[in-house]
Amino acid sequence: MAIYVNYDGIPGEATQQDHTKWIDVLSMSWGVGRGIATVSGSTNNREASEPSVSEVSIVKMFDSSSPKLFTEACTGNTGKTVKIDLTTTGSPGVTYCTYTLTNALISSYSVSSGGDRPTESIS
Repeated sequence: MAIYVNYDGIPGEATQQDHTKWIDVLSMSWGVGRGIATVSGSTNNREASEPSVSEVSIVKMFDSSSPKLFTEACTGNTGKTVKIDLTTTGSPGVTYCTYTLTNALISSYSVSSGGDRPTESIS
């Protein structure tokens, strides 16, 4: 599986045919959760709380988009459109899932290095 991100105004280095200039991503995660309560001794009428959607987090290699993403994390205050495509590997890869985020802001940016090239974690 290959993952590509199109962050409005920040070009990446992807060369895949349908994702030229998108940002190559190693992994992404997000989730949703909600509490569900069952009255003791009952199997019916469970109560569910409002769902809580987590932030979308990505991990990527440091590349030419990195300085702009860091700047966006520090100073960005206008929400952007972000598209995330999950694709099959191969040439050409087929997109099987697309997430579109609107009014997205970067809330967290960190860099780790333990090898030959740093990785970034962005939420």
